[in-house]
Amino acid sequence: MGFVETFQLNGVHIKTTVTSRQKDVDDILWSFLRPANYNGPKVIGFDVELSMCEDKVSEEETRDDSECATLHLCNGISCLIVQLCHLDSIPTSLLNFLRLPDYTFVGVGINHNLVKLEKDYGIRCRNAVELGPLAATLKKLPRLGFCGVDELAFAVNKLDLGNYRPLTTLYKNWGQSNFGKKLAKLATVNVYSYYMIGNTLLSAGS
Repeated sequence: MGFVETFQLNGVHIKTTVTSRQKDVDDILWSFLRPANYNGPKVIGFDVELSMCEDKVSEEETRDDSECATLHLCNGISCLIVQLCHLDSIPTSLLNFLRLPDYTFVGVGINHNLVKLEKDYGIRCRNAVELGPLAATLKKLPRLGFCGVDELAFAVNKLDLGNYRPLTTLYKNWGQSNFGKKLAKLATVNVYSYYMIGNTLLSAGS
């Protein structure tokens, strides 16, 4: 069951929609296409979380059957968390949005996530950018190419994500239908950070 919640991050109020309803996906993506006071590169933060499942094959080994449970998109003021594993079918609006030629989707580990998404759901993305290598190139700091979101957010935007994440670290059940607000906040912090980092870097590089 979905819900809408607002989180405050770095002085910005982010409206987050968690849903498995096609109409919600259609409506939020339509709002992404008509941003207010838009002046810069069309950047969307992009993230995926897995539903971790392990099946025992024998006494000695297990088989990892994890699948993409949720897809997160952020345009800076709004965040959409699509509960992929609870959809009846993948919305056409989502497939089309990810293939728009003038939008750039940014994230950490985004290339790996896209391989998994295509395998699990046939979802493809036209313009995907890994933030680590982009930051390393534009800021001329090779070490950033190997950093995670916490280090990148601080290096690029002076944003300490530890101030905004929920305190508990037990976030494994991304495939649950009763998606809690702590999970939603964690997802929002991460994908909003991807948007912020990507927007700053791509604006500087344009």
